[in-house]
Amino acid sequence: MQSTATRASVAQAASTAGEMLKAKTGYSVNLLNIVKFTPESIKEPTPGVLAFPWSGTEGSLNGFKSVHGGSLSTLGDVFTKIHVKAALPESKVQSVSFEISFLSAVFAGKDCTCFTRLVSKQGNLVFTDFSFEDETSGEIHARGTHVLSVV
Repeated sequence: MQSTATRASVAQAASTAGEMLKAKTGYSVNLLNIVKFTPESIKEPTPGVLAFPWSGTEGSLNGFKSVHGGSLSTLGDVFTKIHVKAALPESKVQSVSFEISFLSAVFAGKDCTCFTRLVSKQGNLVFTDFSFEDETSGEIHARGTHVLSVV
């Protein structure tokens, strides 16, 4: 999956995210704005891994002042879709399976990064994994897998 033909560049991912944010409607777009995500912040810390930095804010929090699990799930979904769309720009992308394990809380105002990886492509299925991490401490807040159909 990580051949040069299917590997997403930071520029492709930023462009894909920017196009999504231009839509200005929908839950995913609203959440990206709420958590202070910007396409310009995307980076590639190691070959084939994209990093999506963001910060939890009031609109994404639960009653315990940590980022709501639904918000984390949505961000995992959106960031892996951006990664796949950037790698395969002519494809339509749809979720087939999504799993997430919550390991520790992401508290209000805390910087967090979602790392996404394209694991493999088999036919029209793309297998990804992702993790939400504190880049400073190395703490892993959540991790999961996302299988997407591309046509």
